[in-house]
Amino acid sequence: MQRRLRGLILAGGRSTRMGRDKASLLHADGRSLARRCHDLLQEVGCETVVLSLRAGQEVPTGLEGVTELEVIRDPEGESQGPMAGIMAGMLTDPAADWLVVACDLPRLDHETLAALVHGRREGEHFLAYRSEEDGMPEPLCTWYASEALPILMAAHQENIKRPRRILMDHQCRMLEPVSPRALENANTPDEWAVAMDREISPEWRAELQHIFISPGNDFKGRHGLGRLHHGIQELSEVECVAGKGLVGDRYYDFKPDFKGQVTFFDAAVVMEAKDKFNLPDLSASLFRRNLIISGVDLGEWNGKRFRFQGVEFEASEECKPCYWMDEAITPGMNDFLTGNFRGGLRARILCNGTLRKNG
Repeated sequence: MQRRLRGLILAGGRSTRMGRDKASLLHADGRSLARRCHDLLQEVGCETVVLSLRAGQEVPTGLEGVTELEVIRDPEGESQGPMAGIMAGMLTDPAADWLVVACDLPRLDHETLAALVHGRREGEHFLAYRSEEDGMPEPLCTWYASEALPILMAAHQENIKRPRRILMDHQCRMLEPVSPRALENANTPDEWAVAMDREISPEWRAELQHIFISPGNDFKGRHGLGRLHHGIQELSEVECVAGKGLVGDRYYDFKPDFKGQVTFFDAAVVMEAKDKFNLPDLSASLFRRNLIISGVDLGEWNGKRFRFQGVEFEASEECKPCYWMDEAITPGMNDFLTGNFRGGLRARILCNGTLRKNG
């Protein structure tokens, strides 16, 4: 007699290589990966679903209104890996069988999970798929019988932290894959692009000449009041945070989906301005753009994704100048910078990383 079946989504990883929470990534079908896992688990017969998160982690996009979802978390200050998440989930209902999936499986489908559910045999503690890559059991899309919980806990006491090893030590029966590549995970932006059949973003072959940040706005909202003087800091490197901006800059975490998380500016325009206005000592910092680069036509990249020093960006719009340029630099500078992306390019940051000035 089969016991009740519950689902467990493992979504507490830090997504460091992806640069943003993988569980909240939007699949091509319009659902977040976490919501997609939830729906698939319910479709194959899981009575309820538990979501495993790290301490302080926000509930992933798409799950906010799921009232029957139970959320469990790692202890504060700890991220204990999938083994701890599996045990914590099973402990919420030790008498149930559990269908466990990782959140970062963009190709996971109904058929793959259904085969696990219907393939269970009396007396078995585990049922997994054979990895297409190395032939070993896939522990993060696996059926765990209630009797597996004491086995997991005993292994944990012996400091065995890898679920795959436990499956191998207990001769877990393995199914052959039902859908090719269904259990391929996505840990980086490139892997995500491949999983979504999207072209990998091209890499800029550019030189980063200057990095500038400012803690506050000198001109924004200051019409008729005069400018402020927050100062500009030049850095040798800067941390980029996906969806937020450059750490320390005035527009860092300014608002959700902000188009100007970072601004690029062509070093050639600085040189032209020096010549046109006879300002040989003109500093690039006065243009109040973040990244002064050379070797790229900014206008050609508007609306496109690209990578620069391994960080992925999405160009959002032209960074148009305003009349304050005439006061901050010299009269006529606003007109000089108008059009053809001479004022720069605004972009969103799609993954975490560090940019470093050349030379």
